[in-house]
Amino acid sequence: MILTLDAEGFPVTVRPGKHETSAKIFGHDVHFAMAERARVVGRREVKESSYWTRKVVDYKPTGILEFRADGYDFGQTFRDGKEGRLESQLSKCVAALLWKGRSRVLSAKLEAQREIERAAKERERHELAKQIAEEEKKVKQLETWATNWKRAQDMREFINVLRQAWDQAGDDLSSESQKGQR
Repeated sequence: MILTLDAEGFPVTVRPGKHETSAKIFGHDVHFAMAERARVVGRREVKESSYWTRKVVDYKPTGILEFRADGYDFGQTFRDGKEGRLESQLSKCVAALLWKGRSRVLSAKLEAQREIERAAKERERHELAKQIAEEEKKVKQLETWATNWKRAQDMREFINVLRQAWDQAGDDLSSESQKGQR
């Protein structure tokens, strides 16, 4: 598997201390695993101390090999069986890894497109928020003008009523008098 992937230009890396092998396929790491299936042959208890015991499961290798594309936990699995030995399924195993790599490329492109759309929507929301703020400022200014206009109208009306009351009272309203200056 490793020789085939390297020959096809997909370098394989193994992370030390981890059960992780991956091939760089179309710019993305695609994990894979090779394992031998085992069968439980017994269970026993081992006394660690006077207070502590633990259960130990004994396994026996079955000689059945498995290849898991995309790691241990999930992904496509090929094994020795009806379709023949795993060695004869090498092309299927490589194809599964290439399919995973291609799906990651497509996912990355889709995510990049979504990010572009998110950024465009965010710019549009920002522009709309700016326009709304400007419109609210204009409305507030208009409300201030209307309030001031109404106050001025009320003052003129009050002044006219006051002038009429002083006229009826016979007060001096000339520009030199105190009430006239008011």
